[in-house]
Amino acid sequence: MTKRYTLFLDESETHKHDPMTHSDSDYHFCMAGVIVAEDDYAQLKNSVNQLKRNVWSELDNPECVVLHQMRLIEAEKGRLDVRKYPEYSKFNRRSERKKFYDELKKVFVNNKLTIVGSSINEDDLKRYYWVEKKNTQDQYLVAMQLLLENYCHFLCMNNAMGNIVYEHRELIGNEKLRDKYYHMKLMGSMYMTKEAAEKRLLGIDFIDKAKNEAGLQIADFIPNAFARDHAGINQPNPNIFTTLRYNLYDGNAGNRERFGIKYMP
Repeated sequence: MTKRYTLFLDESETHKHDPMTHSDSDYHFCMAGVIVAEDDYAQLKNSVNQLKRNVWSELDNPECVVLHQMRLIEAEKGRLDVRKYPEYSKFNRRSERKKFYDELKKVFVNNKLTIVGSSINEDDLKRYYWVEKKNTQDQYLVAMQLLLENYCHFLCMNNAMGNIVYEHRELIGNEKLRDKYYHMKLMGSMYMTKEAAEKRLLGIDFIDKAKNEAGLQIADFIPNAFARDHAGINQPNPNIFTTLRYNLYDGNAGNRERFGIKYMP
Protein backbone atom coordinates (compact mmCIF):
# COMPACT_ATOMS: atom_id res chain seq x y z
CA MET A 1 0.00 0.00 0.00
CA THR A 2 1.33 3.43 -0.97
CA LYS A 3 2.03 5.61 2.05
CA ARG A 4 0.33 9.00 2.28
CA TYR A 5 1.60 12.23 3.75
CA THR A 6 0.27 15.73 4.37
CA LEU A 7 2.39 18.87 4.20
CA PHE A 8 0.96 21.49 6.56
CA LEU A 9 2.08 24.91 5.30
CA ASP A 10 2.21 28.41 6.70
CA GLU A 11 3.90 31.67 5.78
CA SER A 12 5.69 34.56 7.44
CA GLU A 13 7.28 37.83 6.41
CA THR A 14 9.97 39.66 8.34
CA HIS A 15 12.09 42.75 7.76
CA LYS A 16 14.71 44.94 9.38
CA HIS A 17 13.68 48.18 11.08
CA ASP A 18 15.93 51.18 11.45
CA PRO A 19 14.96 52.98 14.70
CA MET A 20 16.90 56.06 13.64
CA THR A 21 15.05 56.63 10.36
CA HIS A 22 11.89 54.69 11.32
CA SER A 23 12.17 52.92 7.96
CA ASP A 24 11.74 49.26 7.11
CA SER A 25 13.85 47.33 4.59
CA ASP A 26 15.28 43.94 3.64
CA TYR A 27 11.94 42.14 3.47
CA HIS A 28 12.03 38.34 3.52
CA PHE A 29 9.08 36.04 2.84
CA CYS A 30 9.10 32.41 3.94
CA MET A 31 6.69 29.59 3.12
CA ALA A 32 7.42 26.47 5.15
CA GLY A 33 5.78 23.64 6.99
CA VAL A 34 5.86 20.14 8.33
CA ILE A 35 5.32 16.80 6.58
CA VAL A 36 3.32 14.24 8.58
CA ALA A 37 2.49 10.67 7.60
CA GLU A 38 -1.22 9.87 7.60
CA ASP A 39 -0.55 6.99 10.02
CA ASP A 40 1.28 9.30 12.44
CA TYR A 41 -1.25 12.12 12.59
CA ALA A 42 -3.20 10.79 15.58
CA GLN A 43 0.00 10.74 17.65
CA LEU A 44 0.82 14.31 16.59
CA LYS A 45 -2.65 15.47 17.62
CA ASN A 46 -2.26 13.79 21.01
CA SER A 47 1.13 15.46 21.48
CA VAL A 48 -0.27 18.89 20.66
CA ASN A 49 -3.15 18.39 23.09
CA GLN A 50 -0.69 17.29 25.77
CA LEU A 51 1.31 20.46 25.18
CA LYS A 52 -1.83 22.51 25.72
CA ARG A 53 -2.71 20.64 28.91
CA ASN A 54 0.79 21.19 30.29
CA VAL A 55 0.97 24.87 29.34
CA TRP A 56 -2.62 25.87 30.19
CA SER A 57 -3.29 23.55 33.14
CA GLU A 58 -5.34 26.34 34.75
CA LEU A 59 -7.99 26.15 32.00
CA ASP A 60 -10.97 23.79 32.01
CA ASN A 61 -10.57 22.95 28.30
CA PRO A 62 -6.97 23.72 27.29
CA GLU A 63 -7.30 21.59 24.15
CA CYS A 64 -9.54 24.34 22.72
CA VAL A 65 -6.70 26.88 22.71
CA VAL A 66 -5.39 27.53 19.20
CA LEU A 67 -1.60 27.80 19.09
CA HIS A 68 -0.41 30.96 17.38
CA GLN A 69 3.14 32.28 17.47
CA MET A 70 2.00 35.85 16.84
CA ARG A 71 0.05 35.85 20.10
CA LEU A 72 3.22 34.95 22.03
CA ILE A 73 5.16 37.71 20.27
CA GLU A 74 2.40 40.23 20.98
CA ALA A 75 2.37 39.25 24.66
CA GLU A 76 6.16 39.64 24.86
CA LYS A 77 6.03 43.06 23.18
CA GLY A 78 3.10 44.27 25.27
CA ARG A 79 0.81 44.49 22.23
CA LEU A 80 -1.56 41.62 23.03
CA ASP A 81 -5.31 42.24 23.02
CA VAL A 82 -5.84 40.70 26.47
CA ARG A 83 -9.63 40.90 26.22
CA LYS A 84 -9.59 38.84 23.03
CA TYR A 85 -6.78 36.44 23.94
CA PRO A 86 -6.65 36.27 27.76
CA GLU A 87 -5.06 32.81 27.68
CA TYR A 88 -1.92 34.34 26.11
CA SER A 89 -1.47 37.16 28.63
CA LYS A 90 0.91 35.12 30.82
CA PHE A 91 3.48 35.01 28.04
CA ASN A 92 4.58 38.51 28.92
CA ARG A 93 6.83 36.57 31.34
CA ARG A 94 9.92 34.93 29.90
CA SER A 95 9.55 31.91 32.19
CA GLU A 96 6.15 31.13 30.65
CA ARG A 97 7.48 31.51 27.10
CA LYS A 98 10.36 29.18 27.94
CA LYS A 99 7.93 26.61 29.30
CA PHE A 100 5.91 26.82 26.11
CA TYR A 101 8.90 26.34 23.81
CA ASP A 102 10.19 23.47 25.96
CA GLU A 103 6.85 21.75 25.45
CA LEU A 104 6.83 22.56 21.72
CA LYS A 105 10.29 21.00 21.38
CA LYS A 106 8.88 17.78 22.88
CA VAL A 107 6.31 17.64 20.06
CA PHE A 108 9.13 17.55 17.49
CA VAL A 109 11.19 15.08 19.51
CA ASN A 110 8.30 12.67 20.08
CA ASN A 111 6.90 12.68 16.52
CA LYS A 112 8.15 11.89 13.03
CA LEU A 113 8.10 15.37 11.52
CA THR A 114 9.98 16.60 8.46
CA ILE A 115 10.29 20.27 7.51
CA VAL A 116 10.48 21.73 4.00
CA GLY A 117 10.26 25.34 2.94
CA SER A 118 11.66 28.26 0.99
CA SER A 119 12.53 31.84 1.82
CA ILE A 120 12.59 34.72 -0.66
CA ASN A 121 14.54 37.95 -0.33
CA GLU A 122 11.76 40.14 -1.72
CA ASP A 123 14.00 43.15 -2.32
CA ASP A 124 16.43 41.10 -4.41
CA LEU A 125 13.58 39.35 -6.24
CA LYS A 126 12.28 42.72 -7.41
CA ARG A 127 15.75 44.13 -8.05
CA TYR A 128 16.91 41.28 -10.28
CA TYR A 129 13.76 39.90 -11.89
CA TRP A 130 11.00 42.52 -11.68
CA VAL A 131 10.26 44.38 -14.94
CA GLU A 132 7.39 46.79 -14.31
CA LYS A 133 4.18 45.72 -16.10
CA LYS A 134 6.12 43.10 -18.05
CA ASN A 135 7.59 40.56 -15.61
CA THR A 136 6.25 41.23 -12.12
CA GLN A 137 7.09 38.42 -9.72
CA ASP A 138 4.86 36.96 -7.00
CA GLN A 139 6.82 35.74 -3.97
CA TYR A 140 4.04 33.28 -3.10
CA LEU A 141 4.30 31.52 -6.43
CA VAL A 142 8.11 31.46 -6.46
CA ALA A 143 8.20 30.05 -2.93
CA MET A 144 5.56 27.44 -3.78
CA GLN A 145 7.58 26.17 -6.73
CA LEU A 146 10.78 25.84 -4.71
CA LEU A 147 9.23 23.89 -1.87
CA LEU A 148 7.02 21.72 -4.11
CA GLU A 149 10.14 20.41 -5.83
CA ASN A 150 11.53 19.24 -2.51
CA TYR A 151 8.20 17.89 -1.28
CA CYS A 152 7.88 15.86 -4.47
CA HIS A 153 11.47 14.63 -3.97
CA PHE A 154 10.53 13.52 -0.45
CA LEU A 155 7.47 11.67 -1.75
CA CYS A 156 9.49 9.94 -4.47
CA MET A 157 12.16 8.85 -1.98
CA ASN A 158 9.45 7.39 0.26
CA ASN A 159 7.42 5.91 -2.63
CA ALA A 160 4.45 7.89 -1.37
CA MET A 161 1.76 10.35 -2.35
CA GLY A 162 0.94 13.55 -0.53
CA ASN A 163 -1.39 16.51 -0.30
CA ILE A 164 -1.02 20.02 1.12
CA VAL A 165 -3.00 21.81 3.80
CA TYR A 166 -2.38 25.58 3.81
CA GLU A 167 -3.61 28.14 6.30
CA HIS A 168 -6.64 29.87 4.83
CA ARG A 169 -5.94 33.26 3.28
CA GLU A 170 -8.25 35.61 1.42
CA LEU A 171 -10.22 33.82 -1.29
CA ILE A 172 -8.34 35.39 -4.21
CA GLY A 173 -4.99 34.46 -2.67
CA ASN A 174 -6.15 30.89 -2.12
CA GLU A 175 -7.22 30.52 -5.73
CA LYS A 176 -3.96 31.97 -7.09
CA LEU A 177 -1.97 29.42 -5.09
CA ARG A 178 -4.34 26.64 -6.06
CA ASP A 179 -3.92 27.54 -9.76
CA LYS A 180 -0.11 27.53 -9.41
CA TYR A 181 -0.18 24.22 -7.57
CA TYR A 182 -2.21 22.45 -10.22
CA HIS A 183 -0.20 24.06 -13.02
CA MET A 184 2.98 22.59 -11.54
CA LYS A 185 1.25 19.26 -10.94
CA LEU A 186 0.30 19.21 -14.63
CA MET A 187 3.52 20.58 -16.13
CA GLY A 188 6.28 19.81 -13.63
CA SER A 189 9.22 22.18 -13.15
CA MET A 190 13.00 22.36 -13.48
CA TYR A 191 13.65 19.81 -10.73
CA MET A 192 10.30 17.97 -10.78
CA THR A 193 9.19 15.99 -13.80
CA LYS A 194 5.62 16.11 -15.01
CA GLU A 195 5.33 12.35 -14.41
CA ALA A 196 6.55 12.57 -10.81
CA ALA A 197 4.27 15.52 -10.03
CA GLU A 198 1.20 13.82 -11.47
CA LYS A 199 1.91 10.58 -9.63
CA ARG A 200 2.99 11.92 -6.24
CA LEU A 201 1.11 15.19 -5.64
CA LEU A 202 -2.54 15.05 -4.62
CA GLY A 203 -4.71 18.08 -3.80
CA ILE A 204 -4.33 21.30 -1.84
CA ASP A 205 -6.82 22.49 0.79
CA PHE A 206 -7.11 25.78 2.68
CA ILE A 207 -8.20 25.55 6.32
CA ASP A 208 -8.76 28.33 8.84
CA LYS A 209 -6.41 28.01 11.81
CA ALA A 210 -9.41 28.59 14.08
CA LYS A 211 -10.51 25.06 13.13
CA ASN A 212 -7.92 23.85 15.68
CA GLU A 213 -6.00 21.76 13.13
CA ALA A 214 -2.97 20.32 14.96
CA GLY A 215 -0.71 20.19 11.91
CA LEU A 216 -1.35 23.82 10.97
CA GLN A 217 -0.69 24.95 14.53
CA ILE A 218 2.73 23.30 14.54
CA ALA A 219 3.47 24.71 11.08
CA ASP A 220 2.70 28.19 12.45
CA PHE A 221 5.99 28.15 14.38
CA ILE A 222 8.22 27.25 11.42
CA PRO A 223 8.43 29.94 8.68
CA ASN A 224 9.24 32.95 10.85
CA ALA A 225 12.34 31.25 12.22
CA PHE A 226 13.76 30.61 8.75
CA ALA A 227 12.76 34.05 7.44
CA ARG A 228 14.72 35.54 10.33
CA ASP A 229 17.69 33.30 9.66
CA HIS A 230 17.69 34.21 5.97
CA ALA A 231 17.48 37.92 6.79
CA GLY A 232 20.22 37.74 9.42
CA ILE A 233 17.82 38.74 12.22
CA ASN A 234 18.32 37.24 15.68
CA GLN A 235 15.90 34.57 16.81
CA PRO A 236 13.65 35.44 19.77
CA ASN A 237 14.80 34.11 23.11
CA PRO A 238 13.65 31.48 23.94
CA ASN A 239 13.21 29.61 20.63
CA ILE A 240 13.47 26.13 19.08
CA PHE A 241 15.41 27.05 15.93
CA THR A 242 18.04 24.35 16.53
CA THR A 243 15.28 21.74 16.71
CA LEU A 244 13.66 23.07 13.53
CA ARG A 245 16.96 22.88 11.63
CA TYR A 246 17.50 19.32 12.84
CA ASN A 247 14.11 18.29 11.39
CA LEU A 248 14.76 19.73 7.92
CA TYR A 249 14.48 17.25 5.06
CA ASP A 250 17.99 16.35 3.90
CA GLY A 251 17.16 14.42 0.72
CA ASN A 252 18.67 11.31 2.31
CA ALA A 253 21.97 12.96 1.44
CA GLY A 254 22.65 15.05 4.55
CA ASN A 255 21.95 18.26 2.60
CA ARG A 256 19.36 20.24 4.56
CA GLU A 257 20.21 23.52 2.81
CA ARG A 258 19.24 22.09 -0.58
CA PHE A 259 16.35 19.80 0.26
CA GLY A 260 14.99 21.20 3.52
CA ILE A 261 14.99 24.95 3.19
CA LYS A 262 15.90 26.95 0.07
CA TYR A 263 16.99 30.56 0.39
CA MET A 264 16.58 32.73 -2.74
CA PRO A 265 18.24 34.73 -4.13
